[in-house]
Amino acid sequence: MTKQVVIHSSLWVIFSFFYLSGLQAALVLAIDGQAYPSIGITLLYTFIFNLLVGHIITKYEKLFPMIASVVIATFGVVGFGCYFTERLAGYSNELIIGLTLSLPFATFIVREFKQKSYSKTQ
Repeated sequence: MTKQVVIHSSLWVIFSFFYLSGLQAALVLAIDGQAYPSIGITLLYTFIFNLLVGHIITKYEKLFPMIASVVIATFGVVGFGCYFTERLAGYSNELIIGLTLSLPFATFIVREFKQKSYSKTQ
């Protein structure tokens, strides 16, 4: 099991770089789409993007979707976004924390929704 997690984690780290690119575009659109940007509305708009990413994670990662979402969010936002490329370095700490927690929460919601809708069809 640990070997599978290590193999999958390396793929998740690679995916997290691409996740950062999409998140950065969604973040710019969320901020530019508001006359007076607020952190709550910005997190709501980026949460919708994270629901789509959560759908992709639950669709393709069958073994550990929640661990995948935590690794992707942490490496994408904190690792690549703030540390390596510094693309998100100019944003507030509250927004960075919200973005990091948003993907695991969105993945959880999508996973629960899929399980409930699957159990209703059976």
